[in-house]
Amino acid sequence: MTAPALTGALVACPGLGCAACGAGLAAEQAAAGVWAWVHAAARPPGCPGVVVPAVRVVYLCHLDPPYRHARHYLGSADDLPRRLHRHAIGRGARLLAVAVAAGSHLVLARLWVGDRDDEQRRKRAHNAPRACPLCTPYPARPQRPATVQGVLALAGGAQ
Repeated sequence: MTAPALTGALVACPGLGCAACGAGLAAEQAAAGVWAWVHAAARPPGCPGVVVPAVRVVYLCHLDPPYRHARHYLGSADDLPRRLHRHAIGRGARLLAVAVAAGSHLVLARLWVGDRDDEQRRKRAHNAPRACPLCTPYPARPQRPATVQGVLALAGGAQ
């Protein structure tokens, strides 16, 4: 299995905004083992730079390739970039330390604003694979049937 792209992917954090301008924030892997907060879209004019409010986030890491039975890790952090860096260098959660030592790559897959109680609730739900957009990409919204002059076009011809 090939290593995933390390840089450029933004993972938005719904509900988290820049304290300076209010624009949405995302996390980006800047290099191997280095993550940073960035604006989810282009930086708004007049914003001096990303100012992350003091808030705890719950994060989902996808392991590529999986380590034995483990494909995901769910955690929470006050300082997400620092926490992810610690995971990447083999400190922090034991599962991630042995997975990284065995050659797995950590891919930040999803973020939520939340505390330890939210993290534990998500862990008890056992739905990490369904919450991971890398494992279960969200299906495209179903398209409405095409209309022709106000009449629904039927597949297979007219009835």
